[in-house]
Amino acid sequence: MDQSTAFHQLGRFVFLFQHVEAALTELLVLMARADDEAIRILTNELEFSQRVKTTDVMFARFVDLRKPDETAKAEFHKLMVDVLKLGERRNELVHSKYAAWINAEGSYGLLRQNSALRASKGFREDGEEELLPEVLEGDGDKLAVVLQALERFRFRVIDWAYPE
Repeated sequence: MDQSTAFHQLGRFVFLFQHVEAALTELLVLMARADDEAIRILTNELEFSQRVKTTDVMFARFVDLRKPDETAKAEFHKLMVDVLKLGERRNELVHSKYAAWINAEGSYGLLRQNSALRASKGFREDGEEELLPEVLEGDGDKLAVVLQALERFRFRVIDWAYPE
């Protein structure tokens, strides 16, 4: 059974997600305009959601201090909401069990299984998702779009920080 395509797309997602994390750190370093290594040390200790929220707040402050484009704060915040959603998806994908799977049409994919504790309801909930390569490719494509948007914001930050 050849699972290379589904495995490839899952690996692509994890690979691209690492670039999103690095892009957030790079934005923090640029906006802080301080000792790069000190900022990297501090960000290294942040969980992903904390890094996203910190980047969002730092960007708003950065814009407030320079007043280059008030709409940029809302655009960036929307991007950070999308990044947080992708972080949740990453956690689902990385912290699941997988089995090879073939759908009724004979297409190869992965069967993702995980469980979550629902403390308020007092039980453990099992979840299952059938992942064809196209689904995982779509997840990776969303990450690629986010990476492009982060790069555009990085260029804006550089332009605002160094107007000459």
